[in-house]
Amino acid sequence: MAAEVLETRWTLLIIRELCLGSKHFNELRRGVPKMSPTLLAKRLRELEGHGILTIKRTADKKSEYVLTDAGKELLDVIVSIGTWGKKWISHKHHLESSDEGLLAWDIRRNLNLDNFPKRKAVMQIRFHGSPAKSANWWFIFSGIDAPDVGPIDPNLDVDLYLETTLPALTKVWLGEESVSEAIASDHFILAGEPDLIGTFEKWIGASNFAGVQSKTA
Repeated sequence: MAAEVLETRWTLLIIRELCLGSKHFNELRRGVPKMSPTLLAKRLRELEGHGILTIKRTADKKSEYVLTDAGKELLDVIVSIGTWGKKWISHKHHLESSDEGLLAWDIRRNLNLDNFPKRKAVMQIRFHGSPAKSANWWFIFSGIDAPDVGPIDPNLDVDLYLETTLPALTKVWLGEESVSEAIASDHFILAGEPDLIGTFEKWIGASNFAGVQSKTA
């Protein structure tokens, strides 16, 4: 019975996003960028029907998708699957299946903002070799909350510029390579304000599974 509920395509990825704190439709879309809005809406209704989430209306009349107690218990399942994947799925597969937008969104929610200089700032990530529409991502920091992130140029001065490739940043994010090692390989170039560069490794964060040792090549 549990398999019938959870095995439908995208369902576990949606639950993962909910477990990681996404509550609004557009936040969920960013976490599953290859899923159509229509199918996402359908899956959310199905999860509500199974008692895994509830849909609440906020004061500004927006919908919030919140896990029930039954849904929260699936966090251990998500962690176990993620841990298994990092340990046993090949490093090559992780690199080949990575996505610029999903990586940028994952970075946003795992930032160590307590270590970020307390001021407004803009970071631009440029992925060499990626399609034009997904090659540039901007992070707009308020100094208080998690930054706004997107692929549209905000026409603001950039305080920190990261020039890299999708495989290089993915390696760093997954804990397969340190920032220092990536910089030494010439595929990871930081430029901009000295305080942002000097504290970069303290606030950029890492994947939730970066500490899991891979058992494959």
